[in-house]
Amino acid sequence: MVVKDIAYHRKTARQRRSELIDAGIACLGRGGMSAFTIDQICKQAGVSRGLINHHFDSKEALLVSIYAQMTEYLVRNHAATSPRQQIASFIDGSFDAASFNKSNLRAWLAIWGQVATHAELKSLHQQRYQKYRLQLVGALTVISEAEQLAVDADSVARQLIALIDGLWLEYCLHSDGFSLDDARADCYRFLRGIDIVIQPDQDLQGQMQP
Repeated sequence: MVVKDIAYHRKTARQRRSELIDAGIACLGRGGMSAFTIDQICKQAGVSRGLINHHFDSKEALLVSIYAQMTEYLVRNHAATSPRQQIASFIDGSFDAASFNKSNLRAWLAIWGQVATHAELKSLHQQRYQKYRLQLVGALTVISEAEQLAVDADSVARQLIALIDGLWLEYCLHSDGFSLDDARADCYRFLRGIDIVIQPDQDLQGQMQP
């Protein structure tokens, strides 16, 4: 017991919060909101109820933190990359093998079901979606203006986001229907249909295999 206590105290608050978030995702992925209980989260993380209460004010606060972590890649800073690289990063990041798995997909479904009725979760979703959409609109606008394309950047951004979300949902419900490569190819094919040709993000190629 002494050794375990020493190991426990060496972990930072950030590490503990991260472990609890990962445990919450695992519970959501295993059984949806019905499995997202304090007892099951603590059991998954191997901690006491007191510890989870120390790091999060409530189970709902943990759920918001989970959503924030799962959507972090959508709002990262793309300022140093070209418009095409930004769009490729959005597409390839949406379908990387590390996050696009059955457990995470089930967790996504469970969280999406809460967005409409959970005020803080809904607010975070709106903020992230807006930033995500505006970044896409900006990149599409630069490309269309540079190449004199008759493209409604706002409409294309909405369509691309809807396509990505739809592929996520369909893969969750029917994962044998297509592969991650198929999903990415569908997104690039959609853009090629409006004369926006983009190459996949080379930095993510090593992570692409499902």
